[in-house]
Amino acid sequence: MGPGESTSVKIAKKVAARDGTSPSDLQPPLYAAVDTDALDALFRPSTTRETDLRLEFTYRGYTISVTPPQEIEIEPRCSSAEPPVD
Repeated sequence: MGPGESTSVKIAKKVAARDGTSPSDLQPPLYAAVDTDALDALFRPSTTRETDLRLEFTYRGYTISVTPPQEIEIEPRCSSAEPPVD
């Protein structure tokens, strides 16, 4: 991942790596889950300052958290459903 890459490209690459696929093969595409233009504008390194900003969304079974300048955490989404107890 290059230093000049947008936040949305970095997220797509990280998700694809976890899923063992290429970013172009991700279905649905990232832009179906989040406005990638807005995401990139919010976390553009040249405009992001020290702030408490945090964006969290779900995509392809993951919870994705982004904080400035481009810190990205990807965790499997937890299911709130408990298995039935016999």
